[in-house]
Amino acid sequence: MPLFQKNPSKQTISNNDIDPDAVSILRRLNKAGHTAYLVGGSVRDLILGRTPKDFDIATSASPRQVRNLFRNAFVIGRRFKLVLVRFGEKQIEVATFRRSPEPDDDADNDEVGALYVDSDNFFGTPEEDAMRRDFTVNALFYDITSSKIIDYTGGLRDASKRILRSIGDPAIRFREDPVRMLRAVRLSARLDFDIHPESARAITRHCGEIMLAAKPRLFEEIGRLFTYNKSEEAFRRLWATKLMSEMLPEVDEYINLTGKKKSHFWDYLAALDAMPASEETDKRSPYFIQEAPLRMAVLLAPLYIHKCKRERERGSVDTLLIAETLIDVVLVHPYSTNSWRVPRLMCEDAAHILDSLFFQTDENIRRTKYFRRPWLYTAMQFWKIFATATSGKSDDVLIQSWESAYNDFAAKHIGKSGAGRQGESDSEWEHTELFPGRTADGQNKSGGKKRRRRRRRGKGHDEGNKAGGQSGEAKGGESATEQIEANTEQQ
Repeated sequence: MPLFQKNPSKQTISNNDIDPDAVSILRRLNKAGHTAYLVGGSVRDLILGRTPKDFDIATSASPRQVRNLFRNAFVIGRRFKLVLVRFGEKQIEVATFRRSPEPDDDADNDEVGALYVDSDNFFGTPEEDAMRRDFTVNALFYDITSSKIIDYTGGLRDASKRILRSIGDPAIRFREDPVRMLRAVRLSARLDFDIHPESARAITRHCGEIMLAAKPRLFEEIGRLFTYNKSEEAFRRLWATKLMSEMLPEVDEYINLTGKKKSHFWDYLAALDAMPASEETDKRSPYFIQEAPLRMAVLLAPLYIHKCKRERERGSVDTLLIAETLIDVVLVHPYSTNSWRVPRLMCEDAAHILDSLFFQTDENIRRTKYFRRPWLYTAMQFWKIFATATSGKSDDVLIQSWESAYNDFAAKHIGKSGAGRQGESDSEWEHTELFPGRTADGQNKSGGKKRRRRRRRGKGHDEGNKAGGQSGEAKGGESATEQIEANTEQQ
């Protein structure tokens, strides 16, 4: 039986706190005779006094019935269909109540991956929908007609105690979908909740199955660990639960060798969390911060500095090549598949941002050649994070001189709409090599199809064939990196 709570003193939800468009969807569904509730993270955030990022709705109406009620709606999904209702650029998700599939009775429960669920396309009741969710605090429903919170799993109790508890047996639930382990880490860090001891033990026991999940989902979850200025706490919990040793083994090894809980690795994430949020949203602006490459650079910065120092002791070093190789080993190869690749542009920009730690100190460098690079302003923010993480060892005066020169250049030459990549996103991916500008395989880097010349008979025929066999070279990108100068800052 569900627990109903009507406007409790410490867990009150007002319809005025709910998005008006979500309220209108709920009312129209109810008027059409369907059960419809506000559901999930929005209810959880409202009872905790937080502002929800979005508002999701669960209903007894089928996707087709929802689509027929709203002209501004469209159906998406292959594994499980749901409806997105559009209001300008905003979209509200409306899903039909569903239930978890029955586990395979013939499966060997001790076998790795035996319980992994890759299909949940089954409609169900509100209670079944609540029981199939991951954590109790995410299984709360809110009925706007009665102003009641409907709790089938004890989520209100756990929210008041600030405990993140898995619904059902956590060992089974985490093996059904290993990404739930990552969600537990991220959500507990964001909400400052404690993971329930039984759930925490299950994560440690089954962390080795995390890589069974789809690689694009895992890569996306790594990015989400940086959100809400909680990256340090999220990655600390990722390390403590042993998930980091499976997902980012190079980073885990570095932390264990440099002090574990007291490793200076955590200082970089703390500095990133303390960085003020940028208000610039126009990607063409010279002051747009590319968050994904910046986060990748911060995550790998301690390892990168360590590797550069080690290579420097052996002689001259190509710092950009080290950055590219590190990104390739830690993030690209482990998470790319035959049908999906880690975003190429994001990796290229992150490599240049890491490399910028070395060329920024070169007094003889011609700075203007970097001012049109879409990653440079992000790199300057990275320098500030590096300075904070290393207790101000980086030269603040040097960073200010770069910023001043960049501001002057932007005002004179770039303008408001001429710096970033137009029509490109740091989250897009392409079926290309990671750093095509640095390969020497002779392939055409233009991305288009080659035109085959019609053979001409007669004199010069052989010379023409030889010329036609040559491949075009890529034009973009930096061809070489700056050498480490004597005044390169030591960490």
